[in-house]
Amino acid sequence: MRINKLLLLLISLLLYQNQAYAQMERERVNPGGAISETFWAPNLIGLETTEQISAKNLNVTIMHSFGIVSNRTLQNFFGLDIGPNVRLGLDYGITDNWSIGIGRMTDRKVVDLRSKLNLFRQTKDNSVPFSMSIKGDLGITTQENNRPIKDDMNYLLSLPIANKVSDALSIQIAPMIAHFNHVSGISQTENTLYALGLGSEFRISRRYALTAEYYPVLGNRNPDTINAFALGLNIETGGHVFQLFFASSSWHTEQYIISYNDENFWAGDFRFGFNVNRIFGL
Repeated sequence: MRINKLLLLLISLLLYQNQAYAQMERERVNPGGAISETFWAPNLIGLETTEQISAKNLNVTIMHSFGIVSNRTLQNFFGLDIGPNVRLGLDYGITDNWSIGIGRMTDRKVVDLRSKLNLFRQTKDNSVPFSMSIKGDLGITTQENNRPIKDDMNYLLSLPIANKVSDALSIQIAPMIAHFNHVSGISQTENTLYALGLGSEFRISRRYALTAEYYPVLGNRNPDTINAFALGLNIETGGHVFQLFFASSSWHTEQYIISYNDENFWAGDFRFGFNVNRIFGL
């Protein structure tokens, strides 16, 4: 009986040793793997990031931007009394690398349909030094204007490229092209615009991160427009990512941000806004 117990103990030790070796082998085979959480949310403030929604997950987004803070500051209570531009959005992860979404803004009653595909992701061993995605967005103005629907359509194609420099700092550049089928000829003269979306996120703790984004327009631009800029604070609560920000633009999708922003952030012409991101597993 004692010998049987010893044999059983030896077999258990051998099995445990084999499992330990197998785990070590798996770790050696995949020493890198994709880096996670380059950014805390699929959008930095208005700029789409390389961060993707996992398969069968639904991201609900509520975006608000109010009036210019310096416009009759006390009478308008720092811009909060001026009607906000609100975007409600839903994005769903088809796979871990592909998502689709729909949203609607109150300004011009713009409905946008979009999709984002991860082309590749930065790895821990830096064999792939950055993440890259491609995003397409179709915007449709549904506000009554007696124009054919084709004139109310606009498009955006962007290529977000991001690098998680350290556990605290992530940076991104996103070349983008926007096209509007119809322009007014007064405030909007350019059908097609080229721009860069520059962004960064700096984590100051496990719950708080500072963000910034800047949109230099390249080449021709619409009259009196200025490169948009925004500063934000992300708050990660576990289930939500709250984003508080000051921005020059009131718009929430990139094609409108680069086409219509005429406020100068550094001259004090910025507004308060906030985004709420909540992901549900379906």
